[in-house]
Amino acid sequence: MERTLDAAKAAVSARYVGRAGIHGIGIRRAQNALTVYLHAADLDEQAEVLRQIESDAAPYRVMTIVEEQPVLQ
Repeated sequence: MERTLDAAKAAVSARYVGRAGIHGIGIRRAQNALTVYLHAADLDEQAEVLRQIESDAAPYRVMTIVEEQPVLQ
């Protein structure tokens, strides 16, 4: 049985949020994809982590969204 998009999101979130500038994982059902929200960090580390996420998220697509990290005020 193929893993669901929700299960892929949960697995990727648990493993990668907080690493390499990644501060959130979302779902874009229309695109059958996970969204990775990140802010600028070490580019070499980010590239490697994003390759790992693409492998872990398969068969789903991975879309990246670069934005400032949320801050509690």
